[in-house]
Order: sequence, then structure tokens, then C-alpha cells
Amino acid sequence: MRTRQAVPPSRSTRARLRRAVWRRRHLLAALSLGLAAATAVTAVAPPDPPGRRVLVLATDTPAGTALTERHLAVSELPPGAVPPGALADVADAAGSGLAVGLPAGTPLLPGMLVGPGLAAGAPAGTVVVAVPVADPSARLVRPGRRVSLVTTSGDVAGSPGGAEVVARSVVVLAVEAGTAGGAILDTNSQPVSHLYVAASERVATVLVGSGAWAPLRAVLEP
Repeated sequence: MRTRQAVPPSRSTRARLRRAVWRRRHLLAALSLGLAAATAVTAVAPPDPPGRRVLVLATDTPAGTALTERHLAVSELPPGAVPPGALADVADAAGSGLAVGLPAGTPLLPGMLVGPGLAAGAPAGTVVVAVPVADPSARLVRPGRRVSLVTTSGDVAGSPGGAEVVARSVVVLAVEAGTAGGAILDTNSQPVSHLYVAASERVATVLVGSGAWAPLRAVLEP
């Protein structure tokens, strides 16, 4: 009787490996094609676009702050994260007042500053006028709110008197913190804030005339 010769272990292992690969040849081919496609896409994909310089606030800053270099920083943001018209250099905002309180990291736009860019936020057909308003009536006023502005005869005559609405429902664009009074007949020792409001030319003329004599009073509208 003939004795069957044993297959060496190494040859048997290679045979099993070849059979396993053969049975899974379709799966392996698909994986190879997928890997090749992914490599090709990575190779031809364009690089990320370069970031854009944008001027941001370096600290949380309240409305009315006169901006200096310590309040400002230049950052680099993805183009899609930069709002249209954003400022890019410290010189664009240094020395201007901040129209509205904003948190650190906020990109700055011209309309956020008390200056020439403030008119960009005014509704069509209006002009921007600075109105002196006696504290504490200005303390609750915030940009974007509508207010009525009132003059009192007591302010002008230095004695108690009546009141008259000189402007209704004007939009506040910015608030400048209280300073010493400067109106002609202002005998009140309280600080005077300035509201920058959008109004028609006719109303703006009335506000300028009324505010020249004494600070006005602001009445918040709902």
C-alpha cells in the first residue's frame, strides 16, 4: 500500500491564502478602486482659499467707547465668514466711537462706528443728527430703538413748565456716553448724552434748533 506524502505546512498555508484571496477577489477589487478614486480626488482638490484680513474687537466693548489700538485686533477669517464691507485695518476705526456695545471677536463694519459710516445704517430718505439728551432719560436707550424726543419749557426758562414732542418715532443709530452739558440755557449739572438719530430733514432741523437751547428728553416707544 502506497503512503501519501505529507504536504509541507508552508505550502499548505500558501494554498489556503491563495484560495481565500480568490474567493474575495471582487471585494478586494472594489476596495482597491475606491482607494484609488479617493486618492485621485484628494490629489486634484483645490487647496483651501486663503483667509481674509478683518478688523475685530479685541475686548468686550460698550457703546460710546472711543476706540484705540487696545480695543482692536486684526484677525484672519475664512472668506465666507467675513461680512461684506468689513474693515481690515486698525486705522479704519481708531479714534471713532463705537455705536453699539459688542463682544470681543466681532468683525467691525462702518455702520457700527460713530462717524461717516454711521449714515449707512439710516433708513432711506433720512439724515443723521446728533441730539443732546439729559440723563437719566438716555440710559435705557439702545441703538435700533425708536424714541420720541421731548422738550420742556422748564428747561428753557429754568423753571417748571410744560412739555412738547418735537420728534416722534425716530430711529436711534448710536448712543454717546454722557458728558458735561453744552446747551445755551442748560443749567442742569447732570451729564448730557448724545443720541444719533435718523430723521427727515425737516425734523432734523427742528431737533437741532430745540437741542441748541437745552437737552431734550427721550421717551422709549414699545
